[in-house]
Amino acid sequence: MALLYRFAQLPDRGGTRVFSFVVTRSVVRDPERDVTSKELVCGFQRWAVAFSRGDKVLGVYLVWRGAAPGLRVYVDFAFTILNRQHFSENEGFSGKRVKFTYDAPAQGNRNYIPVSDLYSRKFADPNGEFQLELSMANVRTVYTAEVKLPTGAFASPPKSTKLETGYFTFGGFDWNLVIYPYGNKEAEGRVQENRLSVYLVRLTGFDHRCRVRYSVTLGEGERAIESGQIEDLSDAEGRGFGWHPRLRWSDIQHKGALRVSLEMVEARTISEIAVQALGPATLPASPCYDRDKQAWAIRADLHSDTVRLHLVYKDIHNVPRNHLRYVSWSAYLMRGEEPDAEATSLPGAPFSRYYAQEPADEGIIMETSLGVNDVKDENCPFITDKGQIRIRLEWNESHLLFQATYHKYDDVCRVHNQQMRREIATLQAENYHLERELFSYQKSLAFAQQQQQVTTPQHTPNSGHLERSASSDTEYA
Repeated sequence: MALLYRFAQLPDRGGTRVFSFVVTRSVVRDPERDVTSKELVCGFQRWAVAFSRGDKVLGVYLVWRGAAPGLRVYVDFAFTILNRQHFSENEGFSGKRVKFTYDAPAQGNRNYIPVSDLYSRKFADPNGEFQLELSMANVRTVYTAEVKLPTGAFASPPKSTKLETGYFTFGGFDWNLVIYPYGNKEAEGRVQENRLSVYLVRLTGFDHRCRVRYSVTLGEGERAIESGQIEDLSDAEGRGFGWHPRLRWSDIQHKGALRVSLEMVEARTISEIAVQALGPATLPASPCYDRDKQAWAIRADLHSDTVRLHLVYKDIHNVPRNHLRYVSWSAYLMRGEEPDAEATSLPGAPFSRYYAQEPADEGIIMETSLGVNDVKDENCPFITDKGQIRIRLEWNESHLLFQATYHKYDDVCRVHNQQMRREIATLQAENYHLERELFSYQKSLAFAQQQQQVTTPQHTPNSGHLERSASSDTEYA
C-alpha cells in the first residue's frame, strides 16, 4: 500500500502541494494486484496514486476521482522516488498542463522504474519500502455543457423557462448551473426582456455555507460573453447571488441551444460564529464544526491590548492513533450584513497546525487588530446588539497523515536537506572565488588601459605633424 506520510505547501503562485508517500513492499512483491493509495485533495479535486506491475517494471499514475461528463482538469504534476543516499540520484518524471477527462481519468508512466533498481540503486530500505513524492501545481477545473430549450420554443421561450446543466463535483460538493433566459422571477420579482440570470447552485453539503469563485462564458465565438471572475457566497440552501448580464437570449443562443463554459477557481467551506465579547468575566466558548464534521470551540480573550481569539480542537481525541491531522484555516472579523458584509482578515492568516491524538487540545491563540477599548465602545461596527463578535472561519486544507512521531523516513529528507545545503555552499564559494578572479582581471585590465593612455600622448605631436604635412602636400598638389 501507499501511505500518505507528509504534506507541504509551497508559497508560490502555482499553489504547489507536495505529498510524500511511504510505499510498502506489497507493491513490488504482489505483481497480480494493483495498489492504490487513499484519496487526497488538491486543487479542490480528489486524487489517488496508483501503481502497476508489468515485465518487472513499476508504473505509477495520478488518478482523478471526481471525473464527470463535460468536466476536465489540467494540472502540473511530478513524481519523484527518493534515493536514500543522495538527492542527485532521485528518479522522477513530470508533466505540464496534463489533461484529465471523464474518459481518461488516470495519467502517468507505466514504465517508471525497473523493480531491480529499487534495491540496486538504494531506493528501497531492507524492508522493501521506499518513499515517493508527488508534487502538484496549477490545478484548473473547467466544465462545458450545452443547454437546450424545449422543442418548439427556440424563438420565444416561456417567461418561466429554467435551463439546467448536468452536475459535477468540485471542492467536495456537487454543483450545476441554472440559467433563466428572462431573469429569475422568484428572486427578482419580475421578468426582464433584456436580462439573463445565471446561478451556480450547490446541490450537496447544506451544513455549511461556502465561499466560491468562478467565471462563466455564454455562447461561442463572436457571440460569446464572459462574466470575468465572480466571487459569490453559497448559502445554506446552496444558492448564491448569481450573475445577471444585460443581454437578450436571442443574442447568444444558436438554434435554441446555448454553449456554456464554467471555470471553477475555489470553493471554501466557511463557519460563521458569534463569539461573546461583552458580559460575564469568564466569556463562554462558541462551538462550530469544520467540513469533516470535527468539533471546534472559539472564545474571545480580552486580557490584552487587542482582542485575541482562542480556538480549540474539541475532537482531538478522535484523531486516529499513530496519525497526524494537518488542518489549515483562515479567520476573519465580520461587519455589516449580507450581501454587503465586509470581512477583515486576522493578522498571521492563514493558520495551520498538526494534531495528534491527545485527551484535550490546549488551543491556538489568534491575534486581531481590534482593540479591547474599541469593543467597549457602543458604536464599534464589529460588535452586535448582543455584545458579540462575528467570526468567519474558512477551512482550507485537511489531511490525515500516517506516522505521528519522528521516524526513519524523516532521515531521508533531512539527509537531502544537508546535502543540498553543502552543495549550495560549495557553489557559493566557487562563485565567490570566480568573482574575485574576475575583479582582479578587470583591475589589471583597467591598469593596463590607464598605462596605455599615459604613454600615447608622447607620440601625438609627431603624429599630428605628419597628418598636417600630408594635408599640406595634398592641398599643394
